[in-house]
Amino acid sequence: MDKNRQGAKASYVAFFVFVAIWIMSPSFVRMGTREAFVEFQAPALHLVAKGRDLARFWELKSKSAEELAAASRDLARINAALELKVRTLEDIRQENIRLRELARYAAPREFLTIVARVASRDSTSWWHRIVLRKGRSDGVRPGCPVVFSDRVIGKVSLVHLNTCEVDLVTSPNFRCTAYLEGDEQGRIVLVSGLPANSLGTARAKIAVIPMDYLPSAGQSPKVVTTGMGGVFPAGLIIGTLDANIRTTQEGNFKEGTLQPSRNLFSLQEVSVLVPIHPAAGEILLEKRYEDFQ
Repeated sequence: MDKNRQGAKASYVAFFVFVAIWIMSPSFVRMGTREAFVEFQAPALHLVAKGRDLARFWELKSKSAEELAAASRDLARINAALELKVRTLEDIRQENIRLRELARYAAPREFLTIVARVASRDSTSWWHRIVLRKGRSDGVRPGCPVVFSDRVIGKVSLVHLNTCEVDLVTSPNFRCTAYLEGDEQGRIVLVSGLPANSLGTARAKIAVIPMDYLPSAGQSPKVVTTGMGGVFPAGLIIGTLDANIRTTQEGNFKEGTLQPSRNLFSLQEVSVLVPIHPAAGEILLEKRYEDFQ
């Protein structure tokens, strides 16, 4: 019994000594240790994710020839419809460029799209985060927006050699300006993530809602990005505003709850939008990261 107590006491002492050394270590040592640990577990994440893809492949492989033929016909119809839509959008894009040149309007930021598979998910009570199988070697940079179609998923927070971590819309680290559907004056609101129970539904908060804003009865207004701040392109859908809008304690604004536009923890593949020309803030972040290396 005494030996067990001595062993437990030694374990506690070793733990507190390790924590003290970690706290007193310089920041570059902690960052280097974290980076080494992430790169150490990256092959395991890739192996698990590729195992899921392989299981899905054999599941589809077991389908009958009739089912595959029917799926191919449906896919061919969808592709034909999408080709027509792409041609229409290309005409609209060319007309948009011509009008911008006539008006001498500054062109919006251009992005390079990197498609990435989801390697793992973290849905703890504080951090709502996913890990993607793309990293610094693929051109991903910190602060890049992550989307699925025209829906906002989150923003890249940390980038490693072969993986990157994404803070979802529901993460407490997420911040974004937005417009509310139905607000003809185009007033800006602030979207921020909320810590939530991992067993509950993920949510985010919409703050600074004008007092005179009243959504249409029976409808959930869309919340779209403003394009300000140089992170997210304008017009992307962040989610919808719940009907329960309440007045703040100060009484000068309203606030509400945002329902994300997608089930964030069921996504298998997303797109990372990498700015072709990095902003000044991104250059400073990259320089700071290189100084720690």
